[in-house]
Amino acid sequence: MRTVVALGAACCALLFSATTVFAAPFGPTTYVQASDSPFAATDFSGGYFYLEDFEDHALSTPGVAGINGGPTSIVFGPTFHDSVDIDDGVLDGSGLAGDSWFFSGASTGFTFNAGVLGALPTHVGVVWTDGPFQTPVTFTAIGADGITTVCSIGPAAGFANSSFNGEAAEDRFFGCSDAGGILRIQVTNSLGGGIEVDHLQYGNARETTPVPEPLTIALLGVGGAFLARRRATLKR
Repeated sequence: MRTVVALGAACCALLFSATTVFAAPFGPTTYVQASDSPFAATDFSGGYFYLEDFEDHALSTPGVAGINGGPTSIVFGPTFHDSVDIDDGVLDGSGLAGDSWFFSGASTGFTFNAGVLGALPTHVGVVWTDGPFQTPVTFTAIGADGITTVCSIGPAAGFANSSFNGEAAEDRFFGCSDAGGILRIQVTNSLGGGIEVDHLQYGNARETTPVPEPLTIALLGVGGAFLARRRATLKR
C-alpha cells in the first residue's frame, strides 16, 4: 500500500509542475522590426498587447509610466535619434529618422498599472538601441509583489559600437515572461553615460492549464481511493 500512496503523491507533484509556469528571460537578441520580437508568436487574443514605438513623440500607450527619461526628440533634441530601424518605414540600417526613449543617466525603465490594464502584463520587452561603447547592459524584471526579481539578463556586452549616429545593427531585444505578472522593468548601462531604448512591448497572454495524461488521472484516482479507504478504516 505504501507504493500506491507514494505513486499517487508523485503523480500529484508531476501534475503540479506541469501546470506551473515559470519566469523566462529573452535576449539579448538582434532586433530591427517588430517581427523579430520573441513575443511575435505568442497568442494575446485572450488578453491584451501593446507596442510603444514613441513615433508620436510621447509615451501614449495605456497603463505604463516611465521611470527616468522621455522621448528622445523632446529630452535630447531633434537630432541623433537611435530608433529601431523599421520606424522610418524602411530597413536601411539607420534609426536616425525615428524616435525613441532616452535618459542621460545610467538606468531607465517602465512600470505597469494593473488598475488601468485590468491585469499586469505577463510578457514585457524593450529594445536597447544605444549607449556608450561596449558598456555592459543589464535588464531586470520585477514581479507583482514589487520586490521579487523574476528575470535578470546580463551584464551583457559586445554589441554597442562607438558611434551615436543611429546605426541599427547593434540594437538588442531584452524581455521576460512571467505568469504571475510583471510590475516593473529596468535597463541599465553599468558604466553610465546615457541610455536609449525603443519598442517597449507588453501584453497579458491567456494562460491555459495542460490536460493531464490518462495514466496520470488513473494513478491519482488509485491514490485517492486508497486514502478514502484508509480514512474509513481509521474511523471504525
